[in-house]
Amino acid sequence: MKRLSPSRRQLLSALGSTAATLPLLSLPGFVRAAGQTPPQGNILVLIELAGGNDGLNTVVPISDPRYRDLRPEIGLAARDLLSLDTDTGLHPSLRSIADLWDRGELQIIEGVGYPNPNRSHFRSIEIWNAGQGAEAKTQQGWVSSAFAAGMGAADTSDAAGLVLGGEMGPLNGDGRFSAMRDSETFLETLSYLQARPHAVRPDRAISPLDHVLATYDSAQVTGDAIKAKLEATREKRWDFPYSEIGEQLRTAARLLDAGVQVPVLKVVQDGYDTHEAQPERHSYLLEELAGAIDAFATVLHDMGLWDQVTIVTYSEFGRTARENASGGTDHGTAAPVFVAGGAVAGGLAGERPSLDRLEDREMIFTTDYRRIYGAILNDLWGINHAEFNRIGPRPALLRR
Repeated sequence: MKRLSPSRRQLLSALGSTAATLPLLSLPGFVRAAGQTPPQGNILVLIELAGGNDGLNTVVPISDPRYRDLRPEIGLAARDLLSLDTDTGLHPSLRSIADLWDRGELQIIEGVGYPNPNRSHFRSIEIWNAGQGAEAKTQQGWVSSAFAAGMGAADTSDAAGLVLGGEMGPLNGDGRFSAMRDSETFLETLSYLQARPHAVRPDRAISPLDHVLATYDSAQVTGDAIKAKLEATREKRWDFPYSEIGEQLRTAARLLDAGVQVPVLKVVQDGYDTHEAQPERHSYLLEELAGAIDAFATVLHDMGLWDQVTIVTYSEFGRTARENASGGTDHGTAAPVFVAGGAVAGGLAGERPSLDRLEDREMIFTTDYRRIYGAILNDLWGINHAEFNRIGPRPALLRR
């Protein structure tokens, strides 16, 4: 055991749904002008692990014999795990974010879920996005809902939030939110864009951010002014993995390096619906995720912004406690949430679901996801959300 201390099917669509529905488009500044300081205040980076991440093979109960009983084929050997303590190991593909744990900048909240869990991908992610429990039908995201109640950081920022991959999700609703949609074709479209000459900068390939700006042009926004502000900051040669999540976090870093004032950024990594042949696929996904987070953390350290950034991963549900006959797992319930950042209070949090006490053969959640939402809002921006608070005590995410 390894020991750690503590078709070109379409172009990227226009930002948001339509220009008319995006108050953000009327803002005079999307990127800071030359000489301005970096973003001020706390920044939340949400990473959606789409498809339902298998939490039981991500954070492994090393000493629990039931784990081996439930997963005789796909269970991970203790000798291969990255040991957090005598009872807990990380999937070996997460090695590249081990430094975050070593520095006390990674908190793992175990057993996260909600009452009466829904195992439909579409319905369960709606529930997570809305933050109102399994019975609610609203399409408004929990971030946009909280910001609508009043938030100084969002009111003075260039944008209340930007979605760089996937659906609007937590940012869906009224407010100064915008998105680069369709994460499934992100890399394919990026390859197409990079092969095209750029009208303003023909000597280099088009980046995802160039396309964001071009889309603003098409929405009759002062794209020239935006480009001028961006061009005032030299694009860095960062070492991000060439992957969906890597490119999205590279774009996030580029925006922050240019001085964009935005409290929330959302990205997505797809592919976690591991019904068959899970071990190799899950290993690849987690390695890709860890590499992208490690690169992002390194870049933010160099910028001097790491203490302002809090990364939170989430997935619509976990996987079944017992493996299936196809070498995979099916739609389950509880799973861990990772929280990382320079100001994060590191360590294990929450309560591990018991493998001896299953309900309908599945793990019973121990931490309601809305408690985490309440902690994010309170710890990052001082928002006291009454609905989230009534669910239960908030975990302490940040040291300060």
